[in-house]
Amino acid sequence: MSKRRILIVCPDVSDLALLTSMLKSLGHDIDTAPNDRAAVHQIDREPADLVLACVDPSEADSLELLSYQRRRHPESAVVLLFPRPHPERAKEAVRQGASAVLKYPTPAAELRAAVLQALQEAEPRRNPAPPPVAAVVERPSPAFEPAPVGEPLPSARPVAAPAPRETAALIGFDPALRQIFGLAGMMAESSAPVLIEGEPGTGKSELARRLHRGEDVDAPFVSVHAAELGAAADAEGPHADPGEELRVHLARAVGGTLHIKEVGALGQALQTLLLREIQFRDMEAASGRGGDRRPARLVFSTSEDLGALVEQGRFRQDLFHRIQSVCLTVPPLRCRSDDVELLAEYFRSRFVREFDRPIVGFTRDALDVLRRHDWPGNVRELQGVIQRAVALCHGPRITATHLGPILNPHRGVRAARVNASRPHAAQGVRPLKEALEEPEKQLIIQALQSLNWNRQETARMLDINRTTLYKKMKKYGLLVDEPMWVE
Repeated sequence: MSKRRILIVCPDVSDLALLTSMLKSLGHDIDTAPNDRAAVHQIDREPADLVLACVDPSEADSLELLSYQRRRHPESAVVLLFPRPHPERAKEAVRQGASAVLKYPTPAAELRAAVLQALQEAEPRRNPAPPPVAAVVERPSPAFEPAPVGEPLPSARPVAAPAPRETAALIGFDPALRQIFGLAGMMAESSAPVLIEGEPGTGKSELARRLHRGEDVDAPFVSVHAAELGAAADAEGPHADPGEELRVHLARAVGGTLHIKEVGALGQALQTLLLREIQFRDMEAASGRGGDRRPARLVFSTSEDLGALVEQGRFRQDLFHRIQSVCLTVPPLRCRSDDVELLAEYFRSRFVREFDRPIVGFTRDALDVLRRHDWPGNVRELQGVIQRAVALCHGPRITATHLGPILNPHRGVRAARVNASRPHAAQGVRPLKEALEEPEKQLIIQALQSLNWNRQETARMLDINRTTLYKKMKKYGLLVDEPMWVE
C-alpha cells in the first residue's frame, strides 16, 4: 500500500498526541485537527485518505463530520472513536458509511489494524478500474430519466467488474452456501430483480458481484447504500428531488448492475419511485417495446427482516412482493462451523503477505477457540480477528493467546485443571474459597470484555488499582498478550 494521508480529529491535546504516536509506525502522513470545523478546512484544502475522529456519541451533531466526508469525498475512509458505548449511534454511523466504530481508548495494535483494514477497503474507491463508456438510456421511464451526458456525477461510483475469482466471504463447503452458489449461477443470466438476505458481514455484497459476473465483465457494477440516497436529498434541503441521486446511479449502471444495499432504509418516496421503475420495465418487456435497450439489472440486499418492516408500515408491501420473488439467503458463519478453519487460513495467508510475517499456521488451541466463538459479526468479524492476530503474533504460529481480545481462551481451563487434581471430590461440590471466587472472576471477565480488555479502564470501572487487577487476572488465568503501545 502506498503512502496515505491520515487526519486525526480530537479535541483533547493529550489524546491527540497519543493517537498520533499510535499510528506513526504505519508510515503514513499524519495531520491533526482539534475540532470538526478545523478538520473541514483541512479536508477542503487537501483531502485525506482516512479520517480518524474522536466524537461524543451523545451529542446530536456527532456524525456531522462523517456525513460531510462521505458526501464530499466518498472515496476516503472514516473511523470513529467513541469514549462511551452507544449502540444506536454506532449502528447509524456504520449505515452512513463509517469503516469502523471503536471504543476509545483502544489498544494500539487493534487501532492500527482497523486503520489498515479501512485503508485497504477504500483502495478500490480511490483507484477504480476505468469505467466503460456510459450508455445513454434511449427511452426514459416516467419515474427515472438519465442524467444529461457530460454532467459531473460525483457520488456515483461505477466499478468495472473484476475477473472472476474466489471471494473471501463465499469460501466454504457448507451445503447451504453451495446451494446459494448454484442458484446464483442459474440467476446470473437473468434480468429479474434479486433480493439477497443475510446478517451483516455474511458476504451479501460479494454475492451481488457474483451475480453480476454472469454478465459481460466490462459492464458497470454500481453499488450504493440506501441510506446514502436519502442523505443526499436531505443535504440539499426540503425542495430537493429525492429521486435525483437514484436516477444518477441507474443511468451509470445501464447495461450492468445496480446493487442497492440495505434496501429497507429507503424512504417512502424512493420506494414509490423504485416500484414505478420496476413496473415500467415489466410493461416494456411485455409489450416488446424495450428494443435493444438494456437497463441496469437491480440487485437488492438487506440485513433486516423486510417482512417485519412491511408489518410496521415502514416498507411498501407491493414493492416487497416485487423484489423478493427471487430471494437468496446467505447463511451466518455460526451455521458454517466447518468453514471457519478454512476461512481463517485464507485470511492468515492474506495478512501474512501484507504484514510480511513468518507465520505458517495456527495451533490446535487457537483453532478450538475460533470454532467455539459464535461470530456475531460473521465473516467480516473473523477477517478482523485474524488481521489483529497476525499483527500481534511474532512466532511461527497463531496461538489462542493472540485471540484473547475477542474470546478468552483460558475460560474454564483453570477450573478443569483444578477439578482434575481433585478426583475424589464429591460431584457438584467445590471448596468454599473456590466457589466464592467464581462470581468475582465472572465480574472481571465481563468488565474486561465490555472494555475491550483495556486494563486501565477496567480497573477504574471496578474501583481497584491496576496492580490488584493484574494479580486477579493472573490468579484466574485471564492474562493475554497485550499489544505494545507506540512510545
